[in-house]
This record gives sequence, structure tokens and C-alpha cells, in this order.
Amino acid sequence: MKYLTLLARLLIGGLFIYASVHKIFYPLDFAAAIRNYNMLPPSWSNFVALTLPWIELGAGIFLILGIQTRPSALITTGLLGIFLGALIYVFHIGLDIDCGCFSSSSSSAGRVGVYHLVRDGSLFLISLFILLMDSGQFSVYSLIPGKGQ
Repeated sequence: MKYLTLLARLLIGGLFIYASVHKIFYPLDFAAAIRNYNMLPPSWSNFVALTLPWIELGAGIFLILGIQTRPSALITTGLLGIFLGALIYVFHIGLDIDCGCFSSSSSSAGRVGVYHLVRDGSLFLISLFILLMDSGQFSVYSLIPGKGQ
């Protein structure tokens, strides 16, 4: 089980780091993607676009390093739940927008569809698995003599 949680941590952590990079470098594109969902007041999109990618980056790094894995998994699970809810909403009402998950809408691979729902649902479950099952093994703390498990 410990190897499975490590693999899950590396997957979700790496994915969150990867997803954050483009958003950090192109916050205006990300703000536009947020506005496309029509779920937040437009005035909030810039604030969310400037803060959310840094939260994603931090949670991803912490998961990979095994630092505060449960709080980090709580963040990733919560964010994935919100993202999944937003995708379900957009898919249900038939909005023809790009998900904005990994890049700007101008360079992304496609519109919100069943693939996105299955992908984010699966990632949500993997992150929930980390939250419920991770015991803190394989962390950077285990490299410190006397602090490891």
C-alpha cells in the first residue's frame, strides 16, 4: 500500500506542478479561462488567476516531497472536486469552452467533454486515496537521521 500511495502522490503532485506552470507565466490567459466558466464574478478572475496556480504549485511540491501530505492532499482533493464540479456544470449546460486546465484556451487540445469528466473524476479519486491512506512514508523527513520512520 505504501508504494501505491507514493505513486499516487508523485502522479498528483507532478500533475499539479505541471498544471501550475503555464498559469503562473500567463495569468491573463488563465483569468480569461476562468471568466469563460461564468461561475465567478468577473472581478474575481484576476485574483484567482494570480493565487490559484501558486497554491497548485505548493501542494504539488509538498506531495512529491512528502511534506504535510494529508493537508496537501486535502487541498488537491478540494481543488479537483471544485474543478470537477465546474466541468460538470459546463458540460451540462453545453458551454463550448476550453477547460483551461493546463494551458491557455488558444493553445489547448480541446473543449470540455466526457474525457475531461472521466479524467478529473479519476484524479479526484486518486487524490482522495492519498488523503485517506497516506501514512507519511517516503518523505524528505525520512532522510534525516532520527526523524525517519
